[in-house]
Amino acid sequence: MNIPTTTFLKNFLILLLVFVSFNTYAQQDPYYTHFKDVIQAYNPAGAGHGVGMICVSGLTHHQWRDYTDETELRGTDITSDVPGQDVAPVTYNMNVNSVFNLGKSGDQFLGAGLSIIDDKIGYTKSTAFMANFNYRKQFQGGFNEVAFGLGIGGTQWGWDDPKFKAKDLSDPSIPANGGNEMKLDMNIGLMYKQQQIGVSSFKNFYAGFSMTNINQAKYSVSVLTQDGQTRALNMSYVPHYYTIIGSDFDMGNIILEPAILAKYGLLQGSYKPQVDLNVTALFANTFRGGIAYRQWGNSDAISVLLGYQKDNIKIGYSYDITVSNIQKVSNGTHEIFVRYCIPISVAPPTKIIRESVRFL
Repeated sequence: MNIPTTTFLKNFLILLLVFVSFNTYAQQDPYYTHFKDVIQAYNPAGAGHGVGMICVSGLTHHQWRDYTDETELRGTDITSDVPGQDVAPVTYNMNVNSVFNLGKSGDQFLGAGLSIIDDKIGYTKSTAFMANFNYRKQFQGGFNEVAFGLGIGGTQWGWDDPKFKAKDLSDPSIPANGGNEMKLDMNIGLMYKQQQIGVSSFKNFYAGFSMTNINQAKYSVSVLTQDGQTRALNMSYVPHYYTIIGSDFDMGNIILEPAILAKYGLLQGSYKPQVDLNVTALFANTFRGGIAYRQWGNSDAISVLLGYQKDNIKIGYSYDITVSNIQKVSNGTHEIFVRYCIPISVAPPTKIIRESVRFL
């Protein structure tokens, strides 16, 4: 079955724009500067890097370093000799994935992976476990590929061991102990890949759309407050929508890698899109450098990216320069990404030949 490449690509992009235009929801998921390298974390159709290998990746994201609660607006008694607590968001992400052949046709595959995301914001913490599966179908001899994915797992959310130093020790709004609750979580997504766009130098084109938190889990965690009363902390997750588009521009010894990720989030009481622009350059297929820009309502950050890749290993580092008002109390954001792919070699079964006395 052959699908005209130009027509398919046009219809696919129109579908993405329709979904993005008519669906805007609150932003609760963590964000990543290396969003191109952890697509599986928010799109199950991106699980699996290639047939014949198991890839393991890890990412640590330390946002707004040294951002503390030592401010009157957060309730801390700033006259106290006790230093403020570090409440800057911290995210850890780990992904394991692979791709398997389906049947003998050579054009159908199963992508599978596991994602673990630990996200701490202030005194709240969420830990998500997600099993991702996708069905992949190739066309035109592998020139393009379509994948449909489903992620299913659970997310634990709660108030994490509070050490908040309230001015009013009997404030009924302040929890005195921690607590959490686990709920079902589900994601869906699709991806389209194409080896080359026309006769241009743009290669390895990809586009995807995904939705997380589709079951809209609601949490109600019981905790004791400072005055000894029991109170429920409530959280309602809502669907998040992601659109990612990227490609490689081959310039010989240098390959440009532009990409854009669009999503939606809640900012200052209203829903606004968050857009990440990312352009990196790969030199001699080994060293990587680039810049990124993030906008969320207003300009949020400008990032510098560095990286190295060789054989089966890929390493990346980024530093986000905060350009919003948070720069007054923040020393920027650090992110480190590492991926290693382990080749899988399966030897074909050996034929066993037994001699028979009938033929001696």
